[in-house]
Amino acid sequence: MPTVTIEIPAAHEATIRRVLALQDELTQLALTAPAGTVLDACEQAVLDRGRDLQRQLLTDAVARRIETAEKRGRPSASVTAVGRRKIAAPRNGNSSPPSA
Repeated sequence: MPTVTIEIPAAHEATIRRVLALQDELTQLALTAPAGTVLDACEQAVLDRGRDLQRQLLTDAVARRIETAEKRGRPSASVTAVGRRKIAAPRNGNSSPPSA
């Protein structure tokens, strides 16, 4: 069987290996299942292993999000203003710079 070499991030290695193992399992199951049961057997395997894979993908994604949030630290808290105050000097009504 021909092979292909691909580069993937190291963080995705376990996931890719699980998907490839599932493919191998389905191929073997399709070859060994009794006649008339191949589709049912393969479909059940995909449903069972697919749920496990989906759970792992979601767990990994949430874990990465938590790691990122922890690295950034807690978000700054918002502060409510005490009251309205002027923070700039009043303008004289003319937007042009003063003439010399």
